[in-house]
Amino acid sequence: MSERRSSAIRRASPMTGTPAQQAPVEPVLDMDEIQGIAVPGFFKPHQTLVYVHLPRQRDAIDKFRGLLREFLPAVATAAKTLKDRREHRQIAASLRAVSPRRRAPARQATNREVLVAVAFSAPGLLKLTPGASEIPSPAFQGGMAARASLLGDPRGRGADGSPANWVVGRPGEELDLLIIVAGDERELVSTEAEAIIKRLLGIGALVAKQDGDAREGKFAGHEHFGFDDGVSQPGIRGRASVAADDFVTNRHIDPSDRPAAWLYGYPGQDLVWPGEFVLGYPATGPDPLLPGPLSRARPAWTRNGSFLVYRRLRQDVGLFWRTMRDEAGRLAKLDGFQGLTEDRLAALLVGRWRSGAPFNRVPLGDNEDLGKNPLANNNFLFDSDSPKLSLINGQTDPYDMAKADPVGITCPWGAHIRKVNVRDSGSDIGGRVATYSKRLLRVGVPFGQSLEDHYGEGRDPQNGDRGLLFLSIQSSIENQFEFLQARWMNDPSRPKMPGGNDMIVGQNAAAEGGVRRCTIFGSGLQQEQVSAPNQWVIPTGGGYFFVPSITALREVIAR
Repeated sequence: MSERRSSAIRRASPMTGTPAQQAPVEPVLDMDEIQGIAVPGFFKPHQTLVYVHLPRQRDAIDKFRGLLREFLPAVATAAKTLKDRREHRQIAASLRAVSPRRRAPARQATNREVLVAVAFSAPGLLKLTPGASEIPSPAFQGGMAARASLLGDPRGRGADGSPANWVVGRPGEELDLLIIVAGDERELVSTEAEAIIKRLLGIGALVAKQDGDAREGKFAGHEHFGFDDGVSQPGIRGRASVAADDFVTNRHIDPSDRPAAWLYGYPGQDLVWPGEFVLGYPATGPDPLLPGPLSRARPAWTRNGSFLVYRRLRQDVGLFWRTMRDEAGRLAKLDGFQGLTEDRLAALLVGRWRSGAPFNRVPLGDNEDLGKNPLANNNFLFDSDSPKLSLINGQTDPYDMAKADPVGITCPWGAHIRKVNVRDSGSDIGGRVATYSKRLLRVGVPFGQSLEDHYGEGRDPQNGDRGLLFLSIQSSIENQFEFLQARWMNDPSRPKMPGGNDMIVGQNAAAEGGVRRCTIFGSGLQQEQVSAPNQWVIPTGGGYFFVPSITALREVIAR
């Protein structure tokens, strides 16, 4: 590491006591140009994904262009989506004022806005503009199915999860278009999606759909294994207008607490330069407080666009919890692991308890209040003792701070949250700043009904068809999504040892001998491995897509 880079990292570190002297100057984003799914992101409890195969005939393609021109006003911009987000927060805040200790039920904190995004695969975009071939992304041009082996997906036509058996995006059957319809009320989302489908069928397109809905009741906000999801989303640097404090990502740390106030939105929420998510803006550089190089937009019309990854992931809930029960029972008989329960083992492998509470802040047991508190549930480091931050408006983080855990004795290096975000730890790609360039924005939602008997030993009317509609936004499929999946989640020695595979999302086909393994420590520093010969998360479809700007939609694609 160069001396220049090393000193920049030290200057930006919230632990050094040597903060930079000036707040970062964040760019004003083209909020009327960027699609809202990219900035600030669709975070709605109900989504319908509309799968589209465009007809090949030239006259039908021309009809689609006309339809797209008519459809453009319905596409949610970043400005519209941020306005919706802010209104939603106002509603939620008013409900919390009435009942401050209760999280507002999603159905109460709603408005009636429906948000729509449109994304194109390489084959679909090529039908509409020859310039699509100039987009310099091998992953986008090749498609997800062709790169499934790199992702560690099962191989062979008979293998469960093999691209040959996907329900969407099989080889030779890749989608041309993915339309995402999102909102707070299922009825409104379905009505809008059906209207879009009807118009697409009218021009001869082949269309299917997939509904996704956040779980409700006691499972609200939790994915199907039972863990609170979306806790550690990155914040997007940038302003929505020329106003100095009109930030896309809200700030919650007192401005006097520097540089923490310049590094985080919520405590622990990294503020990442917008070029990691949208083309044409500053990306990460050696110093997280200074803009790095622009993420290149090639061709020029791709500026203000993003890449979208879609993975339809089926979750075998019964197998997951049966494995947790069996492995916890086996390990509990060994020195240092006495009393290990299935809930504690699962929390070790995720890095969080089911409430969302980070394991290294409360290693002895879950704390639901901490898990529900956005000012605390992501506020921790790994290599260093976590500092208590000063918050705005007299707010506090009343819980014990996390202690340094550089070796992964408390929270294993193979835990999912450490595999995808090393925080302040060094890794195989450098110091903590390198992690910023690997962050992505997750905007997906669960699908399928909840499994009440989480061992899966009773009747299941869904026959196991439940899981996650994983959607992520990034400026590079190769350097962000594929890097995380192939190099960190699937590799037992990366980002750092002692580790293992990502037991939650890692793929068995990439694991040694087809078995995922993870090292955990006992009370006396005994080391043992958790193993999983079978897959809990199975890819069942997907694709790589480009999310164009509004101008690109109007003047290049629909022209």
